[in-house]
Amino acid sequence: MKEWLRETHGPGFELLRHFLLHFFDSDLVTASGQTTPALIGAVSIFLPMFPLIEGPLRQKYAYFSHLPAPGPYRMAVRADELWLITLMMSAIGLLTAIKWQALFPGLTDYRTLGSLPLRARQIFAAKLLALLLVATAAMVTLNLVPGLMFPIVSTGHWAFHPAPGARLVAHATATVAGCYFIFFGMVAMQGVLLNLLRPRQFARATGILQGLLVGTMLVLIVLSFNIQPQVTATVVRQEWARWLPPVWFLGLCQTMSGDPDPAMRALAHRALAALAMAVALVLLTYWMGYRRHRALLVEGATAPGTNRRWPGAVFDWLIPDPRRQAVIVFLAKTLAGSSQHRTILIGYGSFGLAVFLSGLIGMRDIVEPARVVAANFVYAHTILLVFLLIGLRHLFSIPVELKANWAFQITEREGRREWLRAVDRFVLYPGASALLILPFPLEVHLLGWRAVGESVLFAAFAVLCYEMVFSSWEKLPFTCSHLPGKTPAWVLALYLLGLLVALPTVNWLLLECLYHPAVFVAVLTILLAIGGRLHAARREGWGELRLRYEEEPDPAIHCLNLLG
Repeated sequence: MKEWLRETHGPGFELLRHFLLHFFDSDLVTASGQTTPALIGAVSIFLPMFPLIEGPLRQKYAYFSHLPAPGPYRMAVRADELWLITLMMSAIGLLTAIKWQALFPGLTDYRTLGSLPLRARQIFAAKLLALLLVATAAMVTLNLVPGLMFPIVSTGHWAFHPAPGARLVAHATATVAGCYFIFFGMVAMQGVLLNLLRPRQFARATGILQGLLVGTMLVLIVLSFNIQPQVTATVVRQEWARWLPPVWFLGLCQTMSGDPDPAMRALAHRALAALAMAVALVLLTYWMGYRRHRALLVEGATAPGTNRRWPGAVFDWLIPDPRRQAVIVFLAKTLAGSSQHRTILIGYGSFGLAVFLSGLIGMRDIVEPARVVAANFVYAHTILLVFLLIGLRHLFSIPVELKANWAFQITEREGRREWLRAVDRFVLYPGASALLILPFPLEVHLLGWRAVGESVLFAAFAVLCYEMVFSSWEKLPFTCSHLPGKTPAWVLALYLLGLLVALPTVNWLLLECLYHPAVFVAVLTILLAIGGRLHAARREGWGELRLRYEEEPDPAIHCLNLLG
């Protein structure tokens, strides 16, 4: 087999091999081949989740099976099937949105293959086949464990098909069909934009759309775990179900499982029609778009910028130091021009928003009614702040145009302090505007004078969090090489779990401060003292700090430096 793979087998096979081998390569990763281990680690954290919940699910369905009426059992099955279908569709949608630029041949592909005697339709056909193979492999990997586990553990006396085999086929068919729908739907969406928009409009629209899709899928993944029978009973109504694709494929699963409900049968027909339309639209847009795609990429990459005089004058007045200006303009233009960097930041913000929405659902059950509004503001501020800061730390470590960082290296000694001060302002000023100033009028309207105390307390907490997150920062954003996967995925999962466990305690303490003046003064003083000390220590190191421009793997053996 290895000998056969080393041989050349025609343009179609070689193009397919090219796209498959380079599918997970990214301009955001410095070293080739570093993305795959990170993806494997993420999947290895995701899959063991289902065996852990097998016991509770088995006990739940054993209890419902012994009830005298079938209603509770069948509503529980519907809710859990909708949860799994939504989860899997959102996971495939997230992977598709992350690889948004890889859905069609990219500019790098054209530069690599442009000199070869290949036709555009050959390149597009191989790309589409590679996409289909990768998507199918992802679906099989993600659905294998839950697809086998759930039909078996949910078997009960009141099931329409008591034998797990038929239910396994029904669940697998509906879930895979839903995943294919979301995959083909997103590819078709980009194909339609490709054929309708001009180059600059296409680049701008797809960049915004990618960020929105990543954020939406992350929110759906987290919120899917809150799907309960009451939620399912609401969303299967006709006025809601027509707008919710996961509910369509729930109807397909229920119909194949033997549910005689005509509403489920109607949803199943809608699911199959939607899947057929998505596939047909992908084939049509691929066929229509391959002729103009290369020109669109080239024109979009060379689009001229705009001249803005009065914002430049205001910028000169706000930040007169040219070295700070240079860094802030560099950071702003990187985020404005790189859809991938924006997507990462939106992803972290969306995950924080999803965690906030999940906690908001049960806030009334754990907080006194008079404090619910204040608790919501404290919770929203804390969650969004923490995830956005972690996201910025990750985002700043990812390079853009790495070979051009020599311009910073040769001038580092002259402007290092001003550069790092500019980074502080670039994070803190927009962050204060987004998290404090914009929601403040609504907060005053709902909380009265407590809004002032909450804003002051949160500002001190935000500064402390910023100093802690960036205390060991030794880079200028976007200028250092990046090697993903240096920290094992299970360690990152433990960090996230610890963070989610600690945040409720922090929220409770900040909320108590708003209703006890003595506690407020004490906590505010502690936050300011620790934050000020960390800030002073960080600034003292700027003079001796040497910025890093190359990230290297951790050594297998650490030197003890015994010789000085």
